[in-house]
Amino acid sequence: MPRHLFTMCFAVLAFAVLALSAGCQNCPMCPDGASSQIVPLPTATPQVADKIYSEVRQSLVAVQYTFASELGSTDYTGQGVVVSDDGLVMTSMSLFPLGIPNAQMQNFKIIIPGDEETEIEALFEGRDERTNVAFIRAKPPVPPATSSATQPAAADAQPRHWKPLTFVENPPQAGDHVYSVGLLPQSVGFHAFIAESTVCAAFRGPVPQILVSAGGLTTTASPVLNTRGQAIGLANAQVTQANLLLADKANPLGALASPPRLFVPSRDFLQSLADTPSAASPLKLPWLGVTQVTGLKKEMLEYYNLKGQTAVQIGEVIADGAAAKAGIKNGDIIVKLNGQSLERGDEPDEAAAIMLRKLGRLKVGAQVSFAIRSSTQRRDSTHNVTVTLMDRPKMAHEAIRAYFDDLGFAVRELVFNDTYARKIPVDSKGVLVSLVKPSSSAQSGHLAGGDLVTQINKTPVADLDHFKKLYTDFRKANPKEAVVLEVLRGVNTEVVRIEPPQ
Repeated sequence: MPRHLFTMCFAVLAFAVLALSAGCQNCPMCPDGASSQIVPLPTATPQVADKIYSEVRQSLVAVQYTFASELGSTDYTGQGVVVSDDGLVMTSMSLFPLGIPNAQMQNFKIIIPGDEETEIEALFEGRDERTNVAFIRAKPPVPPATSSATQPAAADAQPRHWKPLTFVENPPQAGDHVYSVGLLPQSVGFHAFIAESTVCAAFRGPVPQILVSAGGLTTTASPVLNTRGQAIGLANAQVTQANLLLADKANPLGALASPPRLFVPSRDFLQSLADTPSAASPLKLPWLGVTQVTGLKKEMLEYYNLKGQTAVQIGEVIADGAAAKAGIKNGDIIVKLNGQSLERGDEPDEAAAIMLRKLGRLKVGAQVSFAIRSSTQRRDSTHNVTVTLMDRPKMAHEAIRAYFDDLGFAVRELVFNDTYARKIPVDSKGVLVSLVKPSSSAQSGHLAGGDLVTQINKTPVADLDHFKKLYTDFRKANPKEAVVLEVLRGVNTEVVRIEPPQ
């Protein structure tokens, strides 16, 4: 976000209020095609706030899981919102960053606040990278084995009544009062609280965001509501406040010193609520097969005779990817998507991220049309290209891992990004070093994270399972001998000798 926008907040608000007093003329806060007739919202009053607080807090829960890394376990707790009557909970993806591998997230729980907190085992349904939210679902109660027709099941085996919150698309106007309801940290019992603020401005970046006044919102992943009590957005994760409710006991309210001031309108994540990720059927995300896509600035637009337009340029087209199969070349310029001009953000270079995010919300196999202008041919010649989106290759957080405690290192299977970054064939063999334990034998032997292991004791490594077998067999037969690895480090091949602890 441009840094000057916060200083403009109150000027924008004053201007918007004057505009509203004269009648709305499709202001930038309204969606395309919105009516110029404004339906006024109820006035913000203590009674309205109390009603919203009483109703919404029943839909708020804490979400907890354990990050079981090779170096130890850490519990993470954040806020969630119940969104279905079967115990589906939505939260911000900031609680489940992509840096944490799927396989190392365990022991999911939903914590229901109250005088006596209730913990319910849950299933992680998945992250939704299309909209930056994540979902977990309460496991259904299991009746005790002793229950029968004459002996009813225990109370904890009875279905729980969940109170879901329904999000609607109702974009706020500058000057509208909004409320957010959130949970305080665990050290104060996850107590619910409410905050009132005023809408200042809307930003047009890759993720649409709405700025509120200095009072701010409550906590990350808190629902934002208008004075009708409609849930119209979700508070954004910010650098100054992560989606964590494990506050310092010495300062349990410290997070309130820097509350969020941005929220995402419902329209940005309603797709996730209609097409929710599932552990049984993970989302398949589409892939264009290009890298380094950039939005063209004013000077470059003028150079390519595109003055006043929005365009993005392809840096590199990946061989055998969707774009390559459609004939798109390195350096090609995209000026239209499906016959429509590209959207620009508040900064021209945000156009690339906006376009890629739009594509990311489509289905694998969807066909999209691009109007392309070559950077090497006539600068005013445009042609259309139809691309069939492919399934995105496996990412690092999805890769299977293995840890070898005796020498203190972990490896994982190779993914596309590993081979692409090294400019080696996509079908290259080996495993990637994902962790080296401090003060371990592996660290003493100068093994490094990111090393690509191609051989162990002069035997080529095919994949993760092969490496595990070779390593286990060797260590079992030779517990006191050194393990010798051949690794690709950057563009250089090196030999690493790791002596076992004596």
